[in-house]
Amino acid sequence: MHLAPRTGMRRRVAPRAVVRAVVGTVVGALLVSSCAVGGAEPAPAQAGAAAGGPRAGAAGVAGPSSDARPAWAGGGARPVLTHVSRAMLPTAPARGGRPNILLITADDQTDTEMRWMPRTRRLLTRAGIDFPDAVNPHPLCCPARAEILTGEYAQNNGVRHNTGRFGGYETFMRHNATSNLATWMRGAGYRTALVGKMMNGYPGRNARRMPGWDFWSPISGGIYDYFGSTFVNNGDPLTTSRSTHSSDVISRETVRLITTYARQRKPFFIWASHVGPHDATDRRGRWGPPPAAARHAGLFRRTLPPNRDKPSVTDPRLAGKPSAVKRLARRGLADQTVLFRHRIRNLQAIDEANAAAIRALRRTGELADTVVVYTSDNGYLLGEHGVSTKDLPYEEALQIPLSMRGPGIKRGTRSTETASMVDLAPTFLDYAGVLGKVRRQGRTDGETLRPVIAGRARLSDTTLTQAGTAEPRKVAAFGWEWRGVRTGRYTYTRWWNGFEELYDRDVDPYQQVNLHRDARYAAVLGDLRSRYRRLADCAGLEECERQDFGADPTPS
Repeated sequence: MHLAPRTGMRRRVAPRAVVRAVVGTVVGALLVSSCAVGGAEPAPAQAGAAAGGPRAGAAGVAGPSSDARPAWAGGGARPVLTHVSRAMLPTAPARGGRPNILLITADDQTDTEMRWMPRTRRLLTRAGIDFPDAVNPHPLCCPARAEILTGEYAQNNGVRHNTGRFGGYETFMRHNATSNLATWMRGAGYRTALVGKMMNGYPGRNARRMPGWDFWSPISGGIYDYFGSTFVNNGDPLTTSRSTHSSDVISRETVRLITTYARQRKPFFIWASHVGPHDATDRRGRWGPPPAAARHAGLFRRTLPPNRDKPSVTDPRLAGKPSAVKRLARRGLADQTVLFRHRIRNLQAIDEANAAAIRALRRTGELADTVVVYTSDNGYLLGEHGVSTKDLPYEEALQIPLSMRGPGIKRGTRSTETASMVDLAPTFLDYAGVLGKVRRQGRTDGETLRPVIAGRARLSDTTLTQAGTAEPRKVAAFGWEWRGVRTGRYTYTRWWNGFEELYDRDVDPYQQVNLHRDARYAAVLGDLRSRYRRLADCAGLEECERQDFGADPTPS
């Protein structure tokens, strides 16, 4: 909820920082031979794209050299535009004051693991604004991506789970195929590109290309193998070599897209969607720790998990937990330590990828005119309450890293406002100048973060939290696995079978003691139940984010 009035505010978008010159034929020839130029969208990573590659009408678009395959595909090296100065790049005319947007996402990363991403902290967190209390109110892969693509809670975008009647890519497409962030941004005049992880269930038996993307390259095979993955590559599928890490492929494609789009008239929206540090699968389908790129395999051999002394790790109290949590497999500290080390090794390639993207933006003269966002789809429990998982109503699963830099964002800013995953799409649409238009179509639930970034507004700290299910009996009984609310002080959850949890994080930050039967908290419980009921069926900004709940109640 924006608590400060927003009337009279003016958008502040920095003017294009660099005026680039048109170069002569010699430099032009160099550019043509180095990378794709001009055209409607970047050519696929493999030369000679067949039907399904660049859109019809993009005749005359130069692609990569026809006799060279990318190194990460097991062939020759891709030419990289590293030696051309900013002044050598062709002029891109002014874009109406609208910035480019680069969204970079990890998968299952905790906010504490940012400590092991020094490049990202330096180039993004300290170069812009950090939201240490950011949350994903629906901490699971597929629902998180649906939130990013719609700015809506699951009761409105239709995606409650990874699988089942209310889960997966096809469910998203049934509800949102022609109206989503990609179509909205493209309709606003942006070039749009996605590379990396899409939703669970993609490609599936009847996978359709999601409308709105000029360049569409989700991983369609071997997604959790990390090596030898297959990318859609805009209709010309490309399988990487068994020695190439998927984060490196996503990084190189992101740099290529930035370089290509920087020379065009339109602003761009690129989503670089990494798989790490999500668990990996072997060829038999067994789950295990995520592998690192070979160059990082020997790192952090003695590094200890930062949560090793948390009471919820050393002495998890399960008496007040629901049966669903009690049944989860327990993992000891030694196993958790091994998993943690694998995860932070895996993150090194993403950290390098983030730095490479910033370098590409700087080299092309676009950095000052690009909003760069880094986040994760959800958090992860690494031994808290004795488990390793997500999709639970506890802080480690709900909290996510969220950093932004770009025009109008002051360096070194730290906001304690509770930004949410559903706020990302409205923020991007606000930068694109079409948020009002999309809202008038009845879409998006979240707030735009631009007034918050400028220090002119605040956000409601009462957030609807939820998790879906694919189990028919739970769908029939409740429709969800659990739902509740998170406030600045409390976490309240109602499970599908009626079991309730209530935690006062001011006195119990590790959520060890369930207070739902504590008489001192009877009024608190009643207040939070009421907040949940008011939000359970919310739709749109006013109902979902701007209800006035007043201050958090206090126990008697």
